[in-house]
Amino acid sequence: MFLILLLSVFFLKYYRTAVKFKRKYKNQAALIKAERDRISGEIHDEIGSGLTAIKLYVEHSARLKPAVRELKIMEEMIGEITLKIREIIWSSNTDSDHLESLIYFMEEQIRKLFEHTDTAFTSELPAFIPSIELQSQSRRDCYLIAKEIAHNVLKHAQATQVKLLIEVEKDQLIFSIKDNGTGFDPAAQRSTGVGMENIRIRTERLKAGLIIENYRGTRVRINIPMKYNVHL
Repeated sequence: MFLILLLSVFFLKYYRTAVKFKRKYKNQAALIKAERDRISGEIHDEIGSGLTAIKLYVEHSARLKPAVRELKIMEEMIGEITLKIREIIWSSNTDSDHLESLIYFMEEQIRKLFEHTDTAFTSELPAFIPSIELQSQSRRDCYLIAKEIAHNVLKHAQATQVKLLIEVEKDQLIFSIKDNGTGFDPAAQRSTGVGMENIRIRTERLKAGLIIENYRGTRVRINIPMKYNVHL
């Protein structure tokens, strides 16, 4: 009887400790979420709006004085900085942790990358996107892999067409980028390309599969298992 009473007291203390820990964890998670959203909002309101004003002014100046090469260079530099700021805002905002946000942001940014080039861009997205919250690092790795692959196509492939395909199958997020360019030698890139090494590192961190195929161009396919990358 005494042993049962002792065990009851022990489990009661354990339960109370576990409840306190759970509340503390929830409070900390809520504080982190609020801080991320605050930082995202301040970057958007303070830096983003100011940078947009500068970008519009430089674009206007470049149109008025097309012969001034420095204005065109400055316009391109501000465009690159604007993209980086947008990426930081997206990364910081907790609303972006959802799978839907990742898919649409990837498509939008890659579309913009090819917007003023001779390469025609098309995309195919899933008709249904499940409501899944990803780990912040995982969604950032997904996006940066896709961005790096698209940059490689733009810089090296000499392609006239490129297609982004994103699928959600069972417990996997699958995306591929296919071009009709000159082809790609992964072995040669391994020794010279920092970009491919970054792709491999991020792929390993996601516990994802990486397939590179060369046939009438190049297709890079990434299979990401959701179970290792969802937010618990």
